[in-house]
Amino acid sequence: MKHGRRRDATRAFFCLTAVLLFLFSAGGQAAEEPPPIPEKPAQPGEKGAGAEILTLEEAIGIALENHPRVKGARERVGAQKAVLGQEFSAYYPTIGMTNSYRTSNTTGGGDSTSDKAFDRFSGQASFNMTLYNFGKREGAVQSARDSVEATAHDFRTATNEVVLAVRQAYYGYLQAKALVRVREETVKDRELLVRRARGFYEVGTRPRIDVARAESNFFNARADLIAAQNAVKIAWVTLKNAVGVRDFPERPLTEELKISPVPISVEQARELALVSRPELKSFEAQRKAQDQKIAVARRGHLPDILLSASYGRQNTSREGDAFPLQPTWSVQLNLNIPIFEGFRSTYRVEESLRNYHALRAQEEDRKQQVALEVEQGYLKLIEAEERIKATEAALRAAKENLDLANGRYQVGVGSIIEITEAQTLYTDAQTNHIRSLFDYKIAEAQLVKAIGSQQP
Repeated sequence: MKHGRRRDATRAFFCLTAVLLFLFSAGGQAAEEPPPIPEKPAQPGEKGAGAEILTLEEAIGIALENHPRVKGARERVGAQKAVLGQEFSAYYPTIGMTNSYRTSNTTGGGDSTSDKAFDRFSGQASFNMTLYNFGKREGAVQSARDSVEATAHDFRTATNEVVLAVRQAYYGYLQAKALVRVREETVKDRELLVRRARGFYEVGTRPRIDVARAESNFFNARADLIAAQNAVKIAWVTLKNAVGVRDFPERPLTEELKISPVPISVEQARELALVSRPELKSFEAQRKAQDQKIAVARRGHLPDILLSASYGRQNTSREGDAFPLQPTWSVQLNLNIPIFEGFRSTYRVEESLRNYHALRAQEEDRKQQVALEVEQGYLKLIEAEERIKATEAALRAAKENLDLANGRYQVGVGSIIEITEAQTLYTDAQTNHIRSLFDYKIAEAQLVKAIGSQQP
C-alpha cells in the first residue's frame, strides 16, 4: 500500500514538473517566428568558414570568362570576322612573283649534229585586279557582314544560357543548404523526443512502444539528413560545372531572396521577348545575309571586268649567252562573259532561295518556341508566388501544431503518434516553404532569359 502511494506521488511530481517546463518553454516560444530561410554566413568551424563569400554576380562573371561554351561562341565570332576580311580582299589586287629555270633538249632525227639544247631563265611580277563584276563582290561582302552580326547574336544567346545555368545552380545550392538546416533541426527535435520517451518510460508513465517509435523516427531523420548533406555536394558539383571551372574550391554562398510581384503582364513579356531575344535577331541577320547570297547567285550570269599586268625579265640560252636577261612586260584588260556553265548559276540561285525559305521556317518555329518559353516561365513565376503565400501560412500552422503536440505529450495527454506526426508536418512545411522560395527565384531567372535579358 505504501509502495502504491509512493509510486503515485512520484508520477504526480514528474507530471507537475513537465507542466511547469512546458509552461516555461511555451512562454518563451510564443513570440518566435519560423526560422529564416536565406543562407546564413558560414560560422567558425563550419565548412567554408573564413573563405570569401561567392556572390551570384561573381559566379556569373567567372562563368562568362571561363565557360567553354562562351569561349567557343566568342571564337566563332572571330572566325566570321575573318571570313568578312577574306571577302574584302576582292577589293584589293593580287600581286605575285614567279621565278623559273627550264632546260630542254630537242633531237633532230638521226643526225646528232642537229640536236639542240637550251636553257630558259625568267623572273616575273604579276598584278591582277577585279575592276567591276556588277555587284557580286559587294553582295559577298555584305553577306559576310550580316553573318558576323548573326554570330554576335549567337554569342549573346550562349551567354544568356550560361547565366541561366549559373543562376539555377546557385539557387539550387542555397536551397540544398537550407534543407540541410531543416533536417538538422528535425534530428535535434527527434533526439529530444527520444530522451523524453525514455524518461517517461523509466518512470513508468509511457509504454516501451513510445521509445521504439521515437527511435525509429530519429534514425529516419538521420538518414534524411545524410541524403540532404549529399545533395549539397551534388549541388556544388552542378554549380562548378555551370561556372565552367573544373577545379573550383567550395565557398560559402549568400543571396538575399527578394520576392516582388511580377511587374509586367504575359502579353508584355511575350512582345518584349520577340524584339529582344538574340536568337530571333540572329535569324534576322541570317535572312539578310541569305538575301545577299541570292543576289550574288543571280548576278552569276553577268560578266567580270579584270585587269592584269606583268613585268619581268627572261632569256633563252642555246650557247651559254642567257645573261643579261631581257625585260618584258604586258598589260591586259579582260571581259569575261559566262555563256554556258552547265546550269551552275541557275542551280545556285535555286539553292539560295530554298535555303532562304528554310531559314524563314526555322525563324517562325523559334518564335513559337520563344512565346512558349515566356508563357511557361510567366505561369511558373505566378504559381511560385502563390505557393509562397500558401506555404507561409502552412508553416505557421505547422509550428503552432507542433508546439501544442509537444505540450500535450509532456503533460501526458498526447500520444507519441500525435507528436511524431506534428514533427513530420512541420518538417514538410519548412521544406515546402524553402522550395517555393527558390522555385520563385529559378522561375524568375527562366523568365528573364526567356525575355532575352541577363538581369531581372
